[in-house]
Amino acid sequence: MSGGGERKEVALRPDFNRRIKLDFQGASLSSDAGFLLFRETDERFGILEGIGDALADPRFPSHTKHSIVQMIRQRIYQIAAGYEDCNDADLLRIDPALRLALGKDAEFGASQSMLSRLENDILGNAEGLKALDEATLRAADALIKKKWKYRFILDVDSTDDPTHGKQEGSEYNGHFKSDCFHPLFAFSGDGDALAGVLRPGKVHSADDTLDLIKPLVDRYRKRFQFFGFGATPLSPSPRFTITARANE
Repeated sequence: MSGGGERKEVALRPDFNRRIKLDFQGASLSSDAGFLLFRETDERFGILEGIGDALADPRFPSHTKHSIVQMIRQRIYQIAAGYEDCNDADLLRIDPALRLALGKDAEFGASQSMLSRLENDILGNAEGLKALDEATLRAADALIKKKWKYRFILDVDSTDDPTHGKQEGSEYNGHFKSDCFHPLFAFSGDGDALAGVLRPGKVHSADDTLDLIKPLVDRYRKRFQFFGFGATPLSPSPRFTITARANE
């Protein structure tokens, strides 16, 4: 307690940059201080740290102001904060909390045009999608490791993503009665996202399921005792089963 009787608040300092101090006492300078929490989580579990090593950078180094990792972080952090439209970058790039989360300090983040080129030229190919898939799995691994459950459920679901234009792959789906994409997702039994694939709207629910779950089975089979789909361990030891179920 202070001499005036008010409670003293303990300042918070994120591990990724101890110079940052959060005391909730000053003026409102950021539209969303949650950007700092995203970076702290990212840093603690190494989700995006190595993603730049897996991607080729076609830009000239002398013309480069933002690293690939910084731009990927900016795009993902914006989406996580509810700013899904890439155009929001032109305003958010000056936000002090986002700049600190990106390691930019006094420098601005990337503009909308730069993030659009990132999505189209660097991430919009097989190499880029694979790097993003690995980042998704690193995030899921951190959650799965902490839960220590006796059974691991691999839940495979398809759903509709309605379209309102002539996007490539948009097709009419009789089950959903709309023009849409028909993506396929894999989750853990607790709803942790593991993988996903964007498919044309008219494909069957089961299409691409084996291709989606095979690398997941291989990944978690290395970590846990594997009994096969639907099998039950013979002892109460902390082993895991993997069960797959597909829903319409």
